[in-house]
Amino acid sequence: MAEINRKKPALICCGVLLAVVVVLAVVFVALYFTVFRPRSPRVVATIVDTRVSGFALLPAPVLNLTFDVAVTAYNPNLAAFQYGEVVTVVRYHGDGVGQAVVPAGEIGARASAAVRTAVEVDAVRVVSSPYFPMEGIAGALPFETATTVAGKAVVLRVFKIRARSVVTCSVTVYPLRKESTPPQCISTVHVG
Repeated sequence: MAEINRKKPALICCGVLLAVVVVLAVVFVALYFTVFRPRSPRVVATIVDTRVSGFALLPAPVLNLTFDVAVTAYNPNLAAFQYGEVVTVVRYHGDGVGQAVVPAGEIGARASAAVRTAVEVDAVRVVSSPYFPMEGIAGALPFETATTVAGKAVVLRVFKIRARSVVTCSVTVYPLRKESTPPQCISTVHVG
């Protein structure tokens, strides 16, 4: 009986310790899924302006075209989101005809950041396309821009979330009128 009385405080101590560990684990899991859960950033890229500074079909085809692209990102996490280079590519019928790169950076916790870049279109690649003669005469050139932002957020130095966002916009440029249609954009986010 005396031996059982000596083991009783040890059992109570182990039971209390186990209960504290279980409660801490439950609190930690609850905080992770409510407050500290890493969330993917929201990225929006739009074509702000299309500038046509020169267009001619004769004597030789000429096209001076620049797309101004604005990228806005919101970081909903309680930790900073570090992103790599922001790459914007302009395509004409699937062929790359322009590219701009914005240096890497960081968005603070629950903050937004805006980046603007200008992408100059390589006129030689557009004019040498087999689609250009008909579309150049018709005066409507379809372009697509794709902006990629990739990075990671680290919450409490333990939880990491990697996110990659690609925003694709379609726009038709009317170089004779020096106008363009409003961009139609689609955004996809890849987390993990």
